[in-house]
Amino acid sequence: MKYVITLGLFLLVSISFVQGQNLSLSGSVRDASTAEPLIGVTIFVPELGRGTVSDNQGLFAMEGLPARNLTIQFSYIGYATALKKINPSEQGRLDVHLTSATASVDEVVVSAAYVMSKERSPISIEKIDRQSILRNPSPSLMTALAKTPGVSEVSLGPGISKPVIRGLSFSRVLSVYQGARFENQQWGADHGLGLTETGLSGIEIIKGPASIIYGSGAMAGVVNLIEEADAQAGEVSGDLNLRMYSNSLGRRLDAGVKGAGQQGFFWSLRGASESHADYLDGSGSPVGNTRFQTQNMKAGMGLRKGWGDTRIRYTFLKQKLGILDETNQELLVTSRNDRVLQLPFQDVTDHFLNSESNVFLGDDKLKATFGYHWNFREETEDEFNQVDLGLQQSNFMYDIKYYKSVWEQTELIFGLQGFYLNTVNYENAAEILIPDATKDDRSLYALFNYSNPEWVVQGGIRYDYRKVTADASGQNFLDYGFELEGSPESRTLSRSFDGMTGSAGATFRPSENWRFRLNVASGFRAPDLAELYSNGPHPGTARFEQGSADFVREQNIQSDLGLRYRQADFAISVEGFYNRVNNYIYFSPTDEQMGNLTIWRFEQDNAGLYGGEALLDIHPSGMPWVSGSTSYSMVIGKRRSDQSYLPYIPAFRWNQDLTFTLNELGELKRPYLNLTGSLVLDQNRPALLEESTPGYFIMGLHLGSEFTLWQQELNASLSANNLLNVHYLDHMSLYRPFGVRQLGRNISLSLQFKF
Repeated sequence: MKYVITLGLFLLVSISFVQGQNLSLSGSVRDASTAEPLIGVTIFVPELGRGTVSDNQGLFAMEGLPARNLTIQFSYIGYATALKKINPSEQGRLDVHLTSATASVDEVVVSAAYVMSKERSPISIEKIDRQSILRNPSPSLMTALAKTPGVSEVSLGPGISKPVIRGLSFSRVLSVYQGARFENQQWGADHGLGLTETGLSGIEIIKGPASIIYGSGAMAGVVNLIEEADAQAGEVSGDLNLRMYSNSLGRRLDAGVKGAGQQGFFWSLRGASESHADYLDGSGSPVGNTRFQTQNMKAGMGLRKGWGDTRIRYTFLKQKLGILDETNQELLVTSRNDRVLQLPFQDVTDHFLNSESNVFLGDDKLKATFGYHWNFREETEDEFNQVDLGLQQSNFMYDIKYYKSVWEQTELIFGLQGFYLNTVNYENAAEILIPDATKDDRSLYALFNYSNPEWVVQGGIRYDYRKVTADASGQNFLDYGFELEGSPESRTLSRSFDGMTGSAGATFRPSENWRFRLNVASGFRAPDLAELYSNGPHPGTARFEQGSADFVREQNIQSDLGLRYRQADFAISVEGFYNRVNNYIYFSPTDEQMGNLTIWRFEQDNAGLYGGEALLDIHPSGMPWVSGSTSYSMVIGKRRSDQSYLPYIPAFRWNQDLTFTLNELGELKRPYLNLTGSLVLDQNRPALLEESTPGYFIMGLHLGSEFTLWQQELNASLSANNLLNVHYLDHMSLYRPFGVRQLGRNISLSLQFKF
């Protein structure tokens, strides 16, 4: 690790000596039909994380740009997004004409290492912008993302949920936060995503193996949380967001301010607080101890110059999460607005310190990301003053990439990536589930990208090495009686995992109407600590969990094939995949007991998953105020040994969306009315010891508008989810085996002030 730290310090010191050009770009944005200037168009440079907006004459200007190819995105409500690629050293002015459109099928994505158009990426990437989250909010960020085709969630009430991508979940989906992997003991089935929407501009979801870019844990895909853009030079701006939920009497307050000087220094500060009481199911019955609270704070500062930019950020996140005790459900029901913590509950604290630096070297670029993450997880079951499960985790991570421009249409990336993670049990914890442990993860990778107007071809290769060392020699383990598998005399065990992964894909666009995409990628996942070494009760559950130190790493290869056809009035796309997973690890209950706890055991077998998504977007040119979409997603997962079904595979789902964008009504600007529906079919493919789950239909109604109040911009929206108050079971809920129903009708009011 010393050589990585040395390289990082060298980078931070040396960037001040790198000379670059301080270039500028100016231009105008107009309507393609009328040539009228467009006011308030967002102009964004994703490589730099900053941008500007057009003024009241449709003009814009940006300074401090490097002498290299940059992607410029122009986006405006009611118009198709425009993407332009220019080099400011060769072109200092850019005049853009936007075409009126009710829906835009394209935008920039950054999760596949290269900044490029979503339509041109050979990797299937979905993008959910912040405005979509605000229009259709949910108590959990993951619930808002689960409306995406091919994406769902495993949940333990509204406060605890984690992503499922095409049937794979838990530690097979990697979370990326501020450019670095986010580790927060996500191996636990009842451990949530652990991140909120605070300070985000949107989320990108890679559907398929991304181990070639992100390493172990990304074999199913990636949830990449994208930070909001930095402030413009000479600007200080802020916003205040208020939200209320009827079902859980929830309330959320989010406020932030950011600014930038003329000499390149910029800063930001944001905080949020959220509180929910117990939720009501579709019958109006309260579900006890599903209350939760979160507090979130973020701060950052940085410097941008012609040579590049550097920034440092700090994030604090505190979560207190009630857990329903399935054996005492009725006893946990208290008064309607009770928010006082009950037993059992989780108390989770995260501190995340991160730095990102970009140095532009002509057409080349060096990018270095470093992070340090402290995670404290406390689970309390029997007494408020006694922590039952207590874990402290620290993780130093690094990712250093060199982008080499070979020819005008070809770029290479060479990278060094890894982390060193240390997990320690609290000495005073009443119970022990996993031993103390360290993970040392190191990797090297190389990627290439070739692009011309019709073709994009990408590929890469990666080598990974991981060493996991478990240590149960401490006095607290001896006193508790915790044993590692095989009871080694040293009370320590070490396992090493290494191997190669690769990917290759291409996108072919013979015309604006057609797009074909093919990608074949391999991924891997080393077994997590719980799968290897768990041997104890899991507080807050009725489980005694057992792992196996003999597990080998999971390895998969997935093929994705997609096509899209579009005309002026509609676009239709179809995506299909087959995922072959060797050494698949799954968690399953047994008919054995340890005291009064059911033994749940990790097992390993080969598996296969297949399915896909189909999407139809309709935006009739004769009725520009109407747009709609309908999508269908499916996945089937089986053990290859006996063709039995895998556990926790989501049901087939058919989503509908219809939006009416109205003309301005007095002071109301861009008013809209949105209807959504989600038909979840019967999940009649249960795994062993699972039960089938009947289907259901969920309807939503959302409306909102922008207007000016006291000379400040205000955005207001009213949303009703589960409008029909359906009383249903979700197959992906960890409460489902106990007959606990999901959230009933939930009306939310959101207000956003900008200043």
